[in-house]
Amino acid sequence: GDVFVAVSNGQVQWRQPNGTLVQTLNTGLGGYTTGMAFDTANILYVTNFSNNSISKFDKFGNLIGTIGSGYSTPESIVFDNASNFYVGNLGNGIRKYDYNGTYLGTSFSGRVDFMDLQADQCTMLRDTEGSSIERHDVCTNTPLTAFATGIVGQAYALRILTSGDVLLADGSNIKRFNSAGVEVQSYDATGENSWFALNLDPDGQTFWSADFGTANVYRFNISTGAVVSSFNTGTGGSTVYGLAVQGEITVATQLFISLTPKTSINPINTQHCVTATVTDQNSVPQD
Repeated sequence: GDVFVAVSNGQVQWRQPNGTLVQTLNTGLGGYTTGMAFDTANILYVTNFSNNSISKFDKFGNLIGTIGSGYSTPESIVFDNASNFYVGNLGNGIRKYDYNGTYLGTSFSGRVDFMDLQADQCTMLRDTEGSSIERHDVCTNTPLTAFATGIVGQAYALRILTSGDVLLADGSNIKRFNSAGVEVQSYDATGENSWFALNLDPDGQTFWSADFGTANVYRFNISTGAVVSSFNTGTGGSTVYGLAVQGEITVATQLFISLTPKTSINPINTQHCVTATVTDQNSVPQD
């Protein structure tokens, strides 16, 4: 999956997995771009912390425009499996919108920096750049017990693995917690002490993280902790505040494959031609 790196001046770098720059996307709004997410049609949604906006880019990198309104310092965005999206705001909590950007309601009104939705489609993990990962039921607007507390460092970007484990960038390193909230592994690279952005790779075996102090971006093996690859954005210190990976597997996405024809119509030992179509849970074809 290609990697999209939110950098300063309202921009996002589109890079191949080896770090080669494809193009730079520009919201035209200036300010800090932070959390990002793809919908099932491969449209990229980019939060702008400074401009109180969310911009959209099509799969070719063309700016579509902004979507939704009423944000107050938005920092993270997450889709559910019905293509609604949740926006985490420092100023007005978790706000929910439908696919067209229509505001549906606020399920938590306090500060939210980064968040991710569990597979049950109701339990949202969230943090406030503090020492804990909290939980909130966005279906019933009910506070739940904390997922993890006493975290050394500051809780920044987090992502839920399909196994139920949770990855968290906390400045000093990246931590992996099991589904019970117990820390089981940590990841780091020499000279990096400001891990902030984080996202998953579609291979299910690696993840990406970035140090905002150095603008270095790394790909780690989840099991071994080894650095698979890395690159620098060339934008200088204190510029990288978000990552997205095209084709990322999330716990809120389901994929289905259909084959046509379903049964053989040619004689045995002759060539057959079948058509395979991959769609998501909303019947949207996947490129």
